[in-house]
Amino acid sequence: MISYGVLVLALAHAILAKVSPNFSDCLGQFYASRPPVGFDSSLTPICQMYETYNNPFFATLYHKRNRYGLYSAYILDTRPGDNVGGDQTFRLEPQLVDTRLPKQMSLQPATETAIRNLGLSGTPAEIIKQAQAINSDYTGSNYHKGHLNANADHPDGPGQKATYTLTNVAPMYGTLNSGAWRNNEKRVRDIAATCGRMYVITGVVPGNNWISVNGVQRINIPSHVWSAFCCLNNNNQPIRAEGSLAPNNANTIQTGLSIASLQSQLKSLMGTTVTLFYNNCT
Repeated sequence: MISYGVLVLALAHAILAKVSPNFSDCLGQFYASRPPVGFDSSLTPICQMYETYNNPFFATLYHKRNRYGLYSAYILDTRPGDNVGGDQTFRLEPQLVDTRLPKQMSLQPATETAIRNLGLSGTPAEIIKQAQAINSDYTGSNYHKGHLNANADHPDGPGQKATYTLTNVAPMYGTLNSGAWRNNEKRVRDIAATCGRMYVITGVVPGNNWISVNGVQRINIPSHVWSAFCCLNNNNQPIRAEGSLAPNNANTIQTGLSIASLQSQLKSLMGTTVTLFYNNCT
């Protein structure tokens, strides 16, 4: 009999969808080309691809069991305010099912067709549900699909549309998502306008509760949401770094945290020591 631990490890290696375990195809999304350290090494790194564009738009560390990104990392476009394009239908990541499937995020009907064409055994919709969340999981849940890589952190176009993947969202308390968290995203965009370049990492802390569908646990509900930025001048030297942390059950948020303070709080919440930016962006 295969043990649960061996099975999880096998699945983790089977779904390394688009990159090596070190985000080798999208290291440019991280400050100093160094991804965070200290997170669970069995999780799946994704370089997020969109349509026919060959460049990855951002990076996500995907938690298959919880069915969301533990964090997304990206470069924020230097522009102030809130500039949101039209809402999109959230897409899926076909290679979380099988690495022979297309690398670009796709709508569910297209993903199901690709699964059939590949000849995988089983019902395509059920195969997809084993690997990731689907849009209907959130229906009636009272939680928003909270962006990690915020759509408004990019110009209207492919960069913004690429954020509409279910691997880039997690269940977020609606009042927080529309209130204090959104206001903080605007604040950070205003700061980004003063930077030569800004690197952002936004993630969640897994919680104890779940969105269930027909009695089946589908998506873990995070206990907290966090974000950190590293601001560089035009000579690529760090000039400012801050973190934010919010409980995912109220419209409150801590802002202006030092990176060290945010990491300390994440250690208390997750029980592991993480380093978000190389040298804490100093």
